[in-house]
Amino acid sequence: MKKNNQIILAVVVVIGLIAIMFTPIGTAIKNMIEGEDHLVAVRDENLSDSDFDIDLLGHNGASNSNLVDFKKSGEVVFINFWGSWCPPCVEEMPSIQKLYESKGQKVKFVLVAIQDKPKTFNAFLQKNGYTMPVYEPTSPISVNMMPHVFPTTYILNKKGEIVLKETKTRDWNDAEINTLLEKLIKE
Repeated sequence: MKKNNQIILAVVVVIGLIAIMFTPIGTAIKNMIEGEDHLVAVRDENLSDSDFDIDLLGHNGASNSNLVDFKKSGEVVFINFWGSWCPPCVEEMPSIQKLYESKGQKVKFVLVAIQDKPKTFNAFLQKNGYTMPVYEPTSPISVNMMPHVFPTTYILNKKGEIVLKETKTRDWNDAEINTLLEKLIKE
């Protein structure tokens, strides 16, 4: 009986270590220990135009583009790194769709599907009636730009500066975001 308990404990420890080393659980633990806010600030300070230089294949009615073109467009930009495989990403999609419906004429929306196949994410978009533009990266994403947590969302002002970065699920159509976007649109 004692030997069975030791085997069970060993299996649990191994599974726990694998989960920490190879899943977002490990990233979350690391961020809690080191302080995620500090890491986010340091990474974002180092983002350059070359980090935004990502070729994008358009889906859901979007034209092919490059992320740096959106950054330099002189318009407010909403960038969301997501995947149909990611439950928190899927959870926030209805609020992004509502925000897109109300602000899509004044704000550029760029939803970048990461680690996802077009057949899968296009079926997801169609099934849910999502009309926002979605892009698939076709060139490498720099280490600085590659999200470590999904979803990751940036809002850029008309100068191409990051004014908000969110690394968790949220209601994107709430009063706070609508007020922020209206302020940025008027600048």
